[in-house]
Amino acid sequence: MTDLDSERTRNLETVRKFFDLMHRKDIEAWGDLWAEDGRILVFYPPAGFGNSIDGKAAILGAFRGLFGNFESFDSQLTAIYPAADSDAIVVEYKNRAVLIGGTEYTNSNIAIFHFKSGLISAYHDYFDPRRFQVVVDALAKA
Repeated sequence: MTDLDSERTRNLETVRKFFDLMHRKDIEAWGDLWAEDGRILVFYPPAGFGNSIDGKAAILGAFRGLFGNFESFDSQLTAIYPAADSDAIVVEYKNRAVLIGGTEYTNSNIAIFHFKSGLISAYHDYFDPRRFQVVVDALAKA
């Protein structure tokens, strides 16, 4: 196995763990997957939601608040595309979550992960912002 194959395998395991820890709502362990200067980019944010979260500390703070509003959170990975000659991994997935109070949130997403030294350095998330608005509105009430 080449170094690139070993790195790709490690990164794929991190992506799977990323979604498993979100399902378990274990944001503290999920935070261990991130580089200190990690960044989340949301290219089409809903009203009241920023287009980036910069730095591991800010990401953890935001996701503690976000996941505090979910009774449950599930993601179904529908496709994973590791880049042939880069650290990038593209993932297609579907979310189904229930907010506290019973409101259901569903969406179909595409995400691009980038890594640095085995940790997530960037996460680009593409989704329907109209559907995510229900989650943002719940955050505003919390």
